[in-house]
Amino acid sequence: MKFDFTTPMTVYELLAIILAALALVIPFLKCVYDKYIRKLKLNFLASGKLSVFFNKSGAYVSLGGVYEAKNKTAAVKNISAKIQRNSDKAILPLRWSTFLSPVFRQVAGNYETSFETAHPFKVEADTLTPVFVEFENSEQNSGEIINSIIKPLHMKANNDMNTMNLPVQTYDPAYRASTEYKDALIAMNDIFFWKPGDYTIELITEYNHSTFSCYGKFNLTKEDSEKLRANIEELFVEPLANKINCRITVNTVTKEFKLDD
Repeated sequence: MKFDFTTPMTVYELLAIILAALALVIPFLKCVYDKYIRKLKLNFLASGKLSVFFNKSGAYVSLGGVYEAKNKTAAVKNISAKIQRNSDKAILPLRWSTFLSPVFRQVAGNYETSFETAHPFKVEADTLTPVFVEFENSEQNSGEIINSIIKPLHMKANNDMNTMNLPVQTYDPAYRASTEYKDALIAMNDIFFWKPGDYTIELITEYNHSTFSCYGKFNLTKEDSEKLRANIEELFVEPLANKINCRITVNTVTKEFKLDD
């Protein structure tokens, strides 16, 4: 076959060549745009509620909301938080612990929610992914400190009730009046975090090769603080409650939670 380069191309032939070139170039340009120009933006939209806890695990919170990934898929690798008590700038460091299911199910007439260990997850591009996270204190010795206060007290209660053979109702006042009980109460109150006042929370999300933080505020009233503080003595009397097959009551406080604009 001979090619005649002296004959000029027709308009249709020129158009065909341009279209063929575009068909080859467009995928390459799209790849470059998606990888280097089109940026991933990850947002967190809070549900507006935050639950505050104090128990054997110490002070911590749970909160929910949705992650929104714009333009690209995001792989969320870790979620942590820092809560500042604004009155004295004390910091409570938290790490994710468990995911709570936002859907309740009925089992034998009771409503239950399911839990799973917190783990990395994906937020697909241009979608919303709901997340309900329960945090835990990230200080390694937090649980050990509380356990070192409560465990000896529980051992005393069990030993006293076994050796004295007293009814719980009779032993309870003497137990609460004991030096060990009062000392433990002072120690627990010293590490109690939830005092009345304003708090600032920083929610830190690690994703892909980036990190972003969002900030919010909530307030605890005096009544909220005392309700959570009452859990201390509930934890102390757990051996007595077990002796008469009762369950202790551990209070939780739910507060309005707003992210800063």
